[in-house]
Amino acid sequence: MATASGPDWLQARAVALQLAAGPALPQPQAATVAPNEPPASVRPRWAVQVLAGPALTYRQLSSPASGGIGTTSPSSSPGTSFSSRTSSTTSVAELERPALGSGFQVNVRRSLTERWTLSAGLGYAEYATRLALQQVHVTTRVGSVANTAPSQDSATTSIHRRDTYRFVTLPLRVGYARPLTPRWSVGLLAGADVAVYIGGSSTEGSTCACQTQSWGLTGSPYRRVSVGASLGAEVRYRLNGRWELLAQPTATYMLTPLAQSTTAYSRRHLLGGTALLGASYTLP
Repeated sequence: MATASGPDWLQARAVALQLAAGPALPQPQAATVAPNEPPASVRPRWAVQVLAGPALTYRQLSSPASGGIGTTSPSSSPGTSFSSRTSSTTSVAELERPALGSGFQVNVRRSLTERWTLSAGLGYAEYATRLALQQVHVTTRVGSVANTAPSQDSATTSIHRRDTYRFVTLPLRVGYARPLTPRWSVGLLAGADVAVYIGGSSTEGSTCACQTQSWGLTGSPYRRVSVGASLGAEVRYRLNGRWELLAQPTATYMLTPLAQSTTAYSRRHLLGGTALLGASYTLP
């Protein structure tokens, strides 16, 4: 039996298919996400700060003080005269020296950009000076007998006084910070302080510097409101996503004289350097 066969081109043939060469598909890459760092669009901008620390304070006299510490008091005893004087007529204000004070602040800080900040709040500041001197009183006694040489007696009095000036302050600061590491940053602070006098004590007005006058909210010879300028540095250490430790050494100078213009008191400008230490909490 014969079987008919068709043409050769009708016979089935195996064909190998091969894809044309092309660019390789990119391999998937792992995304790196920084922990505890929210996106810039939702990054918190507000923080609350609490700071406190000691201060070294002093004053600048912008004009000579009027009056000295010398006194004269005649005796009422008949036949005998006394004169009392001190060994110096230097004004009391010129003998003051620096003393320790203190400072405290609670403020709110807002981040304007990645590096610029603005802060304002409420604070307390105590400025102080100390007075340590010796008064030498020389007493001349003239006898009632003719041709009797006068005799002199001297007495030394040690005086230790501390003048204080206390204020409620409204600090306003502009800050610039630069990060050093993910946790450490340093910066500068500058601004102004509005200071409201709330009381204190001073020897000013006492001719012998032996009496201290205490003042309260009212009735003092000092200005109720003063204005100062501040300049300082800042160091921050980040504990975690919200808490930071910070140090702010700050120098402040009162532009306004302390005493009212209607008084004869020395025109003094208070100044001081405060070592403020504290913590900052970033709000959600």
